[in-house]
Amino acid sequence: MRRRTRLLVAGAVLLLLLAGTAWLLTRRTEPEAAAPAAPACGTVTTADLTGQPLDEGQLGPVRAVHDAACHRDYAALARLMDDPFGTRSPDAALAELRANDGAPLTILAQTLEVAALADQGGLTYCHPHGAIAVFARGTPDHQGKLTDFTLTGTNPMAEACYEANPR
Repeated sequence: MRRRTRLLVAGAVLLLLLAGTAWLLTRRTEPEAAAPAAPACGTVTTADLTGQPLDEGQLGPVRAVHDAACHRDYAALARLMDDPFGTRSPDAALAELRANDGAPLTILAQTLEVAALADQGGLTYCHPHGAIAVFARGTPDHQGKLTDFTLTGTNPMAEACYEANPR
């Protein structure tokens, strides 16, 4: 009788293992559920609004910020931000970028894909919907960095953006 009970228990365990394996092999996995989606990114525009090519020294930080925004790499983004960052600290700005599941990062990346306003101070990128990103030109001792990014036209460069792209 004991042997028969052991065989029944072993058979039940084997049957459960086979059923579990079959379920794992046949269940469908949704790729969207596997990982959070990164923003769809284009490429950084290499010319200014007048069609003049931008200096590679200026484009380096722009490409690095674009790449960090596209890959949701907040640590890299923090290293590429000036301090102070506009009217706030880089930490406060990063908290804003993390809001809404990182949606502002998508807007940042898109903003850097439009032609820039180039002047002696650096580059200003004006998103058609109002976001503005500003890069300082930099000096030999201090590489130009992302100095400000706002989602709305509440940026000191808003007037320059409007004059360059009247809506």
